[in-house]
Amino acid sequence: MKNRRGVALILVLSLMVMLGLAAFDVASRARAEGNMLIELKARTAGRYAAESGILMARTAVQRWVDSAPVPAQRARLFAHVSELTDSLTHVRVGNAEFDAAVLDLNARIDLNHSSVGTLEGLFGQFVSKDRAEQITQAIKQQPVSRFTELARVPGGDEALAGSVAPYVTIWSDGIIDINTAPEVVLASLPGIGPTIARRIVERRQSGEVFSSSDQFRPTASAGRVSAEGFPTLTVAPTRVMLVSRGWLPGSPITHEVQATYVIIGSLMVLQSWEERDR
Repeated sequence: MKNRRGVALILVLSLMVMLGLAAFDVASRARAEGNMLIELKARTAGRYAAESGILMARTAVQRWVDSAPVPAQRARLFAHVSELTDSLTHVRVGNAEFDAAVLDLNARIDLNHSSVGTLEGLFGQFVSKDRAEQITQAIKQQPVSRFTELARVPGGDEALAGSVAPYVTIWSDGIIDINTAPEVVLASLPGIGPTIARRIVERRQSGEVFSSSDQFRPTASAGRVSAEGFPTLTVAPTRVMLVSRGWLPGSPITHEVQATYVIIGSLMVLQSWEERDR
């Protein structure tokens, strides 16, 4: 009898352990599925909010384009593009929120469409002349398809990529907007250089908006490059990138969308669309 009772006790204890493990497994699965649902909800809400930000930003830019058909008029609007970005910060869409920004890509140097002189002028402000030439030749031989590739081209590294990040793009057309390009970009351009770039920025800081780029084109004076080597300038953007990031408050997950548009007259034509979770 004692042996039977001992065996029964062992069986009961084993059964209790097995039931406990089964219960733990069920609870773990339930928690995992619950977390998956919460994550899916956050991802869906973030994506919806990010796409809403792109739509709102595109509508705002289209309104500007429609209201200013003449480049000189459009230049005055896009000279204050930062104000448009400020109006698209922490906007609520249902339970989610988004931040959106409008970037004038013509304020940046396109790594694949700019001349050798322009690229050397840019990199030469951050590294030695020989290294700048090496990087430029590498890009001309093998165009970059993503900005992150800049750190891996011969002569490049992470530090350089981080330094030039605010001044470059791969989605523009090589045309430079003199009303929005920063001094570093303007100083990179053959025929303009640091001195004229500083004057342009000073005139903009005084409130001037350039309605024409003719005054910066090559002349017969010494030190100016020929028309063939001079970059194409504009006073209003022909390429804009809309960047929107959406999230569900309380969740660490965000969804980002980058949409590039070509401005042709009064039309905005989608050139590229990229999105990802962060």
